[in-house]
Amino acid sequence: ARRAVTKTSLLTQKMSAFTLAAAAPVVAPAKARVSRTAVRGKAAPVRRTVRTAAVAEAFTSANGATDTETKKYYFCVANADYMLNDENSEHFPEVLRERRRFYRETSKDQDFWIVPNPSFLDAMPDVKKKVRQPCVAVVTTDKVWNDFVKLRMDRVYKGAVEGTGVECLKSNELIPKDAFAAPDPSKWTAPYVKYAPGWWEAFYPGNENS
Repeated sequence: ARRAVTKTSLLTQKMSAFTLAAAAPVVAPAKARVSRTAVRGKAAPVRRTVRTAAVAEAFTSANGATDTETKKYYFCVANADYMLNDENSEHFPEVLRERRRFYRETSKDQDFWIVPNPSFLDAMPDVKKKVRQPCVAVVTTDKVWNDFVKLRMDRVYKGAVEGTGVECLKSNELIPKDAFAAPDPSKWTAPYVKYAPGWWEAFYPGNENS
């Protein structure tokens, strides 16, 4: 009888221990928690990872803000050949020129620029690998107009970045005037003359008055 009681007591203790273990909350290992924290750290705002570096000294920021003021910039980016040279984008220079003309007539500060090979893409590797290099971005502080550019240009990536003008309008490398071969006159069927090479330089940051 004593042995039976002892076995019953041991069985009861084992069942109690099992019940407590099942009811106890699961605590993730310390290493797992650290790794997840590290992943969250990589998702920090782009403005923290964009490196401040030399930019055109003549840079004039939009709406009277200084080039060190943090704000949101919207952009549409695509391959440079498509943005600056493709026949399907021939309307693009005229869109920019007409917008600049309107701003000057209404005494409004320019808030859009062409930024070749933008530095802020270095902090967006997933985006950068989707865009064939070299690339060009149209950057603006006007979200509505950025949406318009996306609809008008179609095959571009639309996004936004937060930072200062120095950071968000910095270019890693400019696009030279002779970057694209001259079109064959015998194959040019448009009823107008192709825009002169280097037309895009007038819309670089710092060339607002050119």
